[in-house]
Amino acid sequence: MLDITSGFAFSSKQFSETNGMPLIRIRDVTRGETKLKFDGAYDQRFVVNNDDLLVSMDGEFKLAEWKGGPALLNQRVCRVEPKDSRLDRRFLRHFLPKKLKEIEDRTPFVTVKHLSVKSIRAIEVPDINPSEQRRIAAILDKADAIRRKRERALTLADDFLKSTFLEMFGDPSENPKNYPVENFASILSIPLRNGISPSSRGTVLARVLTLSAITGDHFDEKQEKEGKFLVPISAKDTVNDSDFYICRGNGSPDLIGKGYYATQTIPGTAFPDTMIAAKPNPTKVTRAFLEGIWNSPFVRNQILEAARTTNGTFKINQTAAGAIKIPVPPMEAQKRFQTILDRVRQSNEKLKFGDDLFPSLSQRAFNGDL
Repeated sequence: MLDITSGFAFSSKQFSETNGMPLIRIRDVTRGETKLKFDGAYDQRFVVNNDDLLVSMDGEFKLAEWKGGPALLNQRVCRVEPKDSRLDRRFLRHFLPKKLKEIEDRTPFVTVKHLSVKSIRAIEVPDINPSEQRRIAAILDKADAIRRKRERALTLADDFLKSTFLEMFGDPSENPKNYPVENFASILSIPLRNGISPSSRGTVLARVLTLSAITGDHFDEKQEKEGKFLVPISAKDTVNDSDFYICRGNGSPDLIGKGYYATQTIPGTAFPDTMIAAKPNPTKVTRAFLEGIWNSPFVRNQILEAARTTNGTFKINQTAAGAIKIPVPPMEAQKRFQTILDRVRQSNEKLKFGDDLFPSLSQRAFNGDL
């Protein structure tokens, strides 16, 4: 039912930022654009066009509809198309993400999860007549359009917070207000610590976060799974709302080092060893200020300079994370920004009302209840 084209291992020696054909890597799939180019000869079968369905095959298994114009399909990215004319393309666009997430959840990993073409080919597409597929796709298209408008409003709110941050504190790379600069480790109540991960030899069942919990645009407590551990989960290894979690290892440099506070304490749920936990001193930094500066270009650049690559995985260790330099404004200014952020988030919660509409419709559609 599916026609799959795997990406080609284009030589990095011919990568360019100015000349050649745009090249789609894993990090480019969901953001829908790429700045890297390949300056060399290539086979036309690896050319991607607008509306092609692409799947990222390392880390998170995501499907996206490409909108970035003609580009080349790099390794660890594949294109998926209906092989049979009876399979509606829009139906497939809505059906595949759920199946890819199911594969991701059951895929074991040491550092980064890898998706195989064999696993994609094994996906069973429901045998629904084409007219019914089109009807379902039309309903889900409308629901998705509503969701995208809501996401746009949330993006504008996020842009407002970023501009307010710069207005209040200035560009941290320039530190125009001459705030004292401290190492990240010096503003913590206790030292940094790595999490724990399931073991194939484990016998103790417990919940554990996945990296998806902190690699989006906020902390997502729903991104968890069940795992087996060698020993019972201790209190220091469980998710706590006073802790700030940092992505320790990922296949994408855009995600390495991303960090967020947990939004709630989750007893019995561990954080994995692909995360570093920090417990910031609340008398030195507020949650809003730390999240704002940590995910800013100023800190991101420091993280990328400190990151190391092992077998295609980017990593940052506790020493490098602790050495990140942060200008620390007076607590009074930080608290004012916290108040602004809290008010914006209250408004955002109203925008998020009905967020479960699209997943609910999808579930009903593919269960034959729509």
